[in-house]
Amino acid sequence: MEDIDKNNKYILEVKNITKKYGGVMALDNVSLSVKKGEVIAVVGDNGAGKSTLIKIISGVISKDSGEIFYNGKKAEINSPVDARKLGIETVYQDLALIDIFNIPYNIFVAREPVYENLYGKLTKTFNYKKMLKETVNLFNKYNIKITELDKPLFNYSGGQRQAVALTRAAYWGSELIILDEPTAALGVKESGNALELIKTLHDHGMTIIVISHNLQHIFTVVDRIFVLRQGKEVGIKNIHETNFDEIVGMITGSKVIEKV
Repeated sequence: MEDIDKNNKYILEVKNITKKYGGVMALDNVSLSVKKGEVIAVVGDNGAGKSTLIKIISGVISKDSGEIFYNGKKAEINSPVDARKLGIETVYQDLALIDIFNIPYNIFVAREPVYENLYGKLTKTFNYKKMLKETVNLFNKYNIKITELDKPLFNYSGGQRQAVALTRAAYWGSELIILDEPTAALGVKESGNALELIKTLHDHGMTIIVISHNLQHIFTVVDRIFVLRQGKEVGIKNIHETNFDEIVGMITGSKVIEKV
């Protein structure tokens, strides 16, 4: 990665990102800067380009043109592995959890620690005691009230599963978490718990990008709102300088607001 500014206040900058699918322009010269330690929402109607932008940042798809900078350095993100190496973790709507595994195994899936002795290294024997201990510490840190950790994941509620996915991202994503519709499949109580967990992650210094259609939820947890419409950036607003109606107007096209 190429240094540009070691004192940059932004953890992530995407500049002039363009992505085209055949004759459809999914993203048209889109730029977004995410401040360190903030929660920012990316909103827009269906087809606005939200998912495309997030998938480019997380390395799932490649951009056609534009640049990405991470912690003031130019970054090449060509795969999810590249994103994770930078400290970017993404939680999609399906959560990417394995129902037949218990919670510690889901926290560490595909990254399981092995015993550090010779036998463990030769046989690749997983160190379950370490996974369990780390999971307990993780849940204590973020005030997750799940006491039984050893049951297969299908025994837990949607909100509990969401908590597992979010805390897993926090454990592995050292700096930036992307959440794709984090409350879409949850009831009222569980949505409230998920929003409280987002606030807790924020309080611990995590930078979070939230993609959501639920503006009421967004207004309770984010610092700024970035609006896309038909693949183009409409504007970005500080949460304390806007309101529900203005954001709806930006999404629908009745208002155009300059970035701040």
